[in-house]
Amino acid sequence: MPNRRRAVPGGRNNTARRAAAWTRWHEYAACVGQPSGLFYGRESETAAERVAREQTALAVCERCPVRRQCRAHAMTLPETYGVWGGTTEAHRRKSRHWSKGQPFDTSGRAS
Repeated sequence: MPNRRRAVPGGRNNTARRAAAWTRWHEYAACVGQPSGLFYGRESETAAERVAREQTALAVCERCPVRRQCRAHAMTLPETYGVWGGTTEAHRRKSRHWSKGQPFDTSGRAS
């Protein structure tokens, strides 16, 4: 079984190596240069702190030119932690749970 890569806080800002072609969209993301703590909460974070942090992160996502690619990445990989493509951990978890029982519809797919 191949090793799966996990999301690592600060991974979006990792400039040590060139992005692969399928992740090159990272270079154009609005979150580049933002602190990773904005997108990934700490374990001791309270519910109120999480809501405030997520709202701020989602505001960054709203102005992101690659939000659609980021969201698709988060849903298909799947990314289980952090804010990705304008979605929170809870949103992606609910979407995955809902979609398990739904037939795959190709009519709305982007080319």
